[in-house]
Amino acid sequence: MADTHHKSGTGTPTTTRAYTVSYIRDSRTFEPAPAVTLKGHWLEQAGFETGTPLEVKVLPDCLILRVKTPSAEPEVVQALRQVCDKLSARKQRQITEFIQVIAGPQKRAAKV
Repeated sequence: MADTHHKSGTGTPTTTRAYTVSYIRDSRTFEPAPAVTLKGHWLEQAGFETGTPLEVKVLPDCLILRVKTPSAEPEVVQALRQVCDKLSARKQRQITEFIQVIAGPQKRAAKV
């Protein structure tokens, strides 16, 4: 029999977990909105490390979470990364911030 605070050393995440849908307050309507919070070391073991972008597929009575595959960087971003190594630390920071801005998700302009 396992000790009271014994953790399994298998490193294999179980395939089924039980959660309950709770709620959060919607900041716009102040009405409760359904919410699910997933947490635990099993997420990392399953390939979902902190900061991993996710894709959620919604089916009737089913949610599928998948690691979102990164899109290929444009050539200009790759060139900036190569040049960045030859610059001063301050210039490297500026270029890195610039790359993050241009490589990040694009926001759509509001319709008027």
